[in-house]
Amino acid sequence: MTLANWQPIHGVLFIVLTFLLVPIDSSRAEQTQALPAHSGQKTNSSDTLYFGLLPYLSTTALIKTWQPFANLIEKTLHKKVIIKTAPNFRLFLQRTAEGRYDLLMTAPHFAALAVKTHGYRIIAGHDHDLAGDIVVAKTATFQSINDLRGKTIATPDPLAAVSLLAELTLRQYGLTPNKDIRIKTTASHNTALVDVAEGRAAAAVTVGGLYRRLNASNRFGQLRKLATTDKIPHIMYIANPSFSEDDILKLQKALINPAPGSSAAKAIGLLKKQFNGGDISIVSPQKLNRLAPLLSVLETKIKQE
Repeated sequence: MTLANWQPIHGVLFIVLTFLLVPIDSSRAEQTQALPAHSGQKTNSSDTLYFGLLPYLSTTALIKTWQPFANLIEKTLHKKVIIKTAPNFRLFLQRTAEGRYDLLMTAPHFAALAVKTHGYRIIAGHDHDLAGDIVVAKTATFQSINDLRGKTIATPDPLAAVSLLAELTLRQYGLTPNKDIRIKTTASHNTALVDVAEGRAAAAVTVGGLYRRLNASNRFGQLRKLATTDKIPHIMYIANPSFSEDDILKLQKALINPAPGSSAAKAIGLLKKQFNGGDISIVSPQKLNRLAPLLSVLETKIKQE
């Protein structure tokens, strides 16, 4: 399936939301994180779904952030939902390819890859765009990206969207990563910023706006934005090729324009406080095609390692 031929799934089914009193056990989620992957293994039974979460936070933090959303899926589909993740982005991609998740919350370029290569279907995505900030110390003399030549830039996971966006931006300025500028991979977005604040890197790339929160903490020297990467769509929700189309339609109905005060609206509202994703809507083919440059970089990275 090519990106140009992808079409969103539409539905007008009404959903009766009921409560399933089955909590998501954080210890169980941590255990499933370490399960070995087996190609072609079927993940779901008739009454259980595995919800794969992009490992952009620790497992404990993922559980705390996404449990209300997982509960919403339970109420909508009347099935038990078990949260699963992976130790890093590469293993998360591998397990996605092997069909180990029924539903996923994933990075936009990972979603595009899953659609193109493995036949996954996109349920919906958040409305706001995502971009990376290239951040330096407030006292630094850098005035443009060109001034970073020969310096060190700290980034999160090499396959993270903002890391790849930063690579594209550097190349636009004639800077080849790990040739004209050293790339230092850190454990998280926050760690990349701390490396700048404490002088271990000249610059950092993180998700847009994060440096302002670090400044507000007053724990470190002030940071400032030197440049912003191109923008791409935000995180997306996708379904395994074996996932029921009827259930996809039910989820779309529950997630898009939920009734004010409903359990869906409350769960989505909590997410909107956690990150700047905005409301949830259908992902158009045009929005998916905006990811083509980043998808190309991602595919090259995967082949190189």
